[in-house]
Amino acid sequence: MSRRRTRYRVPTRCPTGKVRFRDRIAATLALATIQRQGRPDRDKTEIRAYRCPTCSGWHLTSQRPRVGR
Repeated sequence: MSRRRTRYRVPTRCPTGKVRFRDRIAATLALATIQRQGRPDRDKTEIRAYRCPTCSGWHLTSQRPRVGR
């Protein structure tokens, strides 16, 4: 039986210590999974994905986007 490769790999870590997603699609899928399952053990819930200037990967955050800067 052959194994099929999945398009999305297990996320790695950024030098900042955050979970690094390879692209926007992977981050968005992770975000949708978190929002669907809920996280009652946490005070904060991730609400959006953003591109990291340090590692050029994608991270999740619970902060709202900044407006007017």
